[in-house]
Amino acid sequence: MDFNWINIINMAAVVWLILINVFVARKGLSDSFNSKHFIVNIFEQIGRYGCMVLMILPIFTSGWKFGFGSVAEMLIWICLTILLLAIYSFLWTKKANGGVFVLYGLAFVPAVLFLLNGLLLRHPALVVASLVFGVFHFLIVKENI
Repeated sequence: MDFNWINIINMAAVVWLILINVFVARKGLSDSFNSKHFIVNIFEQIGRYGCMVLMILPIFTSGWKFGFGSVAEMLIWICLTILLLAIYSFLWTKKANGGVFVLYGLAFVPAVLFLLNGLLLRHPALVVASLVFGVFHFLIVKENI
């Protein structure tokens, strides 16, 4: 199953992630976590924006297409994408009094979402970007807790 050059479902997922972050920033619920190490911040941002672009566009893939190995993989992808977005949204509602578990969850869930998409869509560049984002995002959160 192919998605040609653009993936509308993943575009909706990326927009949802952005909207959640804009909403919590406007409500003053988010902390601005940064590392004291410039290179950590740079790699985290490269991974973050790389994941967002690669979730939507099949850049660096064979034939500029996304694809699943089976219908079952597509169903797993849809269900887990929705579940992870719901968990991410829920964690933001618990951030004020959730403690360390919630903060690590907010770091972990989007990285897993990106990695899952990279694996199921057979998109090696998204897998790499998700690992870069996940590692450096986790380091920033760990440094700020």
